Amino acid sequence: MSPEEDLEYSRFMHHSPGVTVLVIGALLLLDRWTAHRHRLLRVGSGLTWLAFGAFLFVFSDLEAWPIGPAGFVESFSLSTTHEWIQHHLLSMIPMVLGIYTMLFGWKEPRPLWRYVAAGIAMLGGAALLIHQHLDHPGIDFVNIQHRFFALTSFFIAVSLALEGSARFAWKGKPYLLPAGLLLLGVQLALYVE
Repeated sequence: MSPEEDLEYSRFMHHSPGVTVLVIGALLLLDRWTAHRHRLLRVGSGLTWLAFGAFLFVFSDLEAWPIGPAGFVESFSLSTTHEWIQHHLLSMIPMVLGIYTMLFGWKEPRPLWRYVAAGIAMLGGAALLIHQHLDHPGIDFVNIQHRFFALTSFFIAVSLALEGSARFAWKGKPYLLPAGLLLLGVQLALYVE
């Protein structure tokens, strides 16, 4: 792949998740506006999370398994092995959030599950703080954008934890999570290199 094609693919792999996260944020916002009356909104956002995770798992690395010329075992000997492993492990985050969203779409989760979901979102934010591609180690603007993605992910994690907290009572509380997702979606959709 030429450097320009690689750059174009990298932008695509940020912009398409941005649009997906915007869809999830919009579905959750509609869910809040309708006072959770329509299960289809929760199921739709959960399925979108799952599809998003599967998309990242399959398409995050063009040279490695599952779609690249390198097989599964060969992918461990590529120069980008650490990125490949990180991408595949982190693709599990939206899949887990999708399952969480669908499981608790019609009943209130126990606080433990809310904290587990928040912890997983926090893990995603922490991973974005250290995420760096071999071909971009010195590009400050790319790194700065990933830091903003991380901060927004931390906001999303905190909003997940606060959603079920009776101690934090505020009329706007149900809208924190959708707002964080919409912000992250915009950040990803506007990503530049």
